[in-house]
Amino acid sequence: MSELLKAIAVDDEQHCIDTLLWELGRNCPNIEIVSTYKNADEAYKALKVADIDVLFLDIHLKSTSGIELLNRLLPVDYHVVFVTAYDEYAIQAFDLEATHYLLKPINGKKLKKAIERIEKLRDGTLDQQTMDRLLSSIRSEIGGITRIPFSVQSGVEFIDPSDIMYVEGDNNYSILYLNGSKKLIVSKTLSHTEEVLKNHSFLRIHKSYLINLKYLKRYVKNDGGYVELDNEKTLPVSRLKRTLLNELFKGS
Repeated sequence: MSELLKAIAVDDEQHCIDTLLWELGRNCPNIEIVSTYKNADEAYKALKVADIDVLFLDIHLKSTSGIELLNRLLPVDYHVVFVTAYDEYAIQAFDLEATHYLLKPINGKKLKKAIERIEKLRDGTLDQQTMDRLLSSIRSEIGGITRIPFSVQSGVEFIDPSDIMYVEGDNNYSILYLNGSKKLIVSKTLSHTEEVLKNHSFLRIHKSYLINLKYLKRYVKNDGGYVELDNEKTLPVSRLKRTLLNELFKGS
């Protein structure tokens, strides 16, 4: 039996939350709502540290919109399902990479379909391209020295990506931890840095961490899942990335 999907629901109307819980109970026994929020600020604080698989998010909240709330949270390490009565927001929702979009009143069959889609993503059946790219990058040999420019406060630093052990995201900045205990603060988000390093054996293991697989010493599945690097630094692995790591190294 597969592990339960953990979810949070955000909606300012209690009867809508109750309906969602009822439809999930009828149609989706493989998902567990761990908490619900009617206040956007409370939801934001919880979601910044939440270890979940799915966020059910209403677009029209009293103090803000669900889209604005999600924009504040990005990048997120869970799937987003917008639940709303206003279908004109559908395109905007998918521009924010929402996994699915459901109209109120919730249709049980469509809800089930959304959860099935999320399960396929979690199980890696729709992530083969990412895995192929990673494996190809790991197995290939990079000839010569390739230096990448990174914007820092004093100007530009040119760094060999093979010297970067891992990267930590800190709001609008990325902290590059280099081999030899040196670190560099870059004036770009972690998502931007991930894109820059995508062809150099780096893997996003968490919404806050990107690691260089060259320095991966071991992957521990217990205790919530974490990796240990060659310098003995341990970093958490998010729920969504554990399946990818399991699949990536299952034949090793």
